[in-house]
Amino acid sequence: MSKATIDTCAVIFLNGEALIETISDTYVATSGLQGQGLFTRRAWEKDELLCVLDGQVVEASRYPVLLTEMEWNALPAEMLLVRPLRTSYGFINHNFNPNLEIGMDYRTIRAIRAIAAGEELTLDYAAQPVPDGYLQRDDTTFMQGD
Repeated sequence: MSKATIDTCAVIFLNGEALIETISDTYVATSGLQGQGLFTRRAWEKDELLCVLDGQVVEASRYPVLLTEMEWNALPAEMLLVRPLRTSYGFINHNFNPNLEIGMDYRTIRAIRAIAAGEELTLDYAAQPVPDGYLQRDDTTFMQGD
């Protein structure tokens, strides 16, 4: 039996779909920053709300495998908001000059400037309260897009 991943779960539970669309009017395509990215089909105005994140709140240190095997966003105090199925959020790449930000509530994503149709949506991962050591991993792909 092979190891189940977030992507195999999508195939099993989402009728072959790659993700649950949680940000309307977006699509996944090849990114110039890293792998696949999330792109917008329409323009977004500055301060416009793109989505509200959901998931299960868990302690990162108690379930460290979630950092590499599931989709999540960071919450304060080394907590994670984890989703077992891939969503639009999971395809947002890092950029030190992003066009999105996660709100002070750690659950809303807003445009921090006007975003043109066809543009890749990006966040600054370093602006989030990610668990200790996460951004210092051997994975150097985080540094792309700066």
